[in-house]
Amino acid sequence: MNAPKVFIVIGPAGSGKTTIAQQTAQEHGAAYLDKDRVSGRFVEFALTATGHDPTDRESNDYYRRNLLPLEYETLMDVAGINLRLGRSVVLDAPFGAYFGEPDYLSRVAEEFQWPSPAITVIRVRVPQDVLRTRLTLRGLERDQWKLAHWDEYWSAYGSLECAWAGVHFQDFNNQAPLPVD
Repeated sequence: MNAPKVFIVIGPAGSGKTTIAQQTAQEHGAAYLDKDRVSGRFVEFALTATGHDPTDRESNDYYRRNLLPLEYETLMDVAGINLRLGRSVVLDAPFGAYFGEPDYLSRVAEEFQWPSPAITVIRVRVPQDVLRTRLTLRGLERDQWKLAHWDEYWSAYGSLECAWAGVHFQDFNNQAPLPVD
């Protein structure tokens, strides 16, 4: 049996992370773990129950302090279980809150008992104008704050650089505009 691998697909909302992550999972026979599918409904419930907008995570301090860490801990815990079973994983999440921590993945691997897998980080890159068009066209409620505060959103999330150590980085330029139906 081959040693399990970890593929982490990162990029801003609308960059094409999900498409690339699902293709990667299929290509490698890996478990596909999407942060929003793993914990999104719980986060929306918690935000609503505490009087917050369930679609605004970028400007919500309550979310960033209390729920975001739980989302990522849950995702990494589920990844660890799969890795210990010998199953490679593909993680689909922005991870931007952790880009500035070079030891983030080594700490997570230790905390959630990952075997020593090879880790590839796939950075999905997209130009600002293409990203804005994609978010506008997909029309999701969770993108409304981003679009209404575009300059603030782009300066905070659009060009974040990941400083993680001990990983292999692979860039994927996803600049093609989405087809219009």
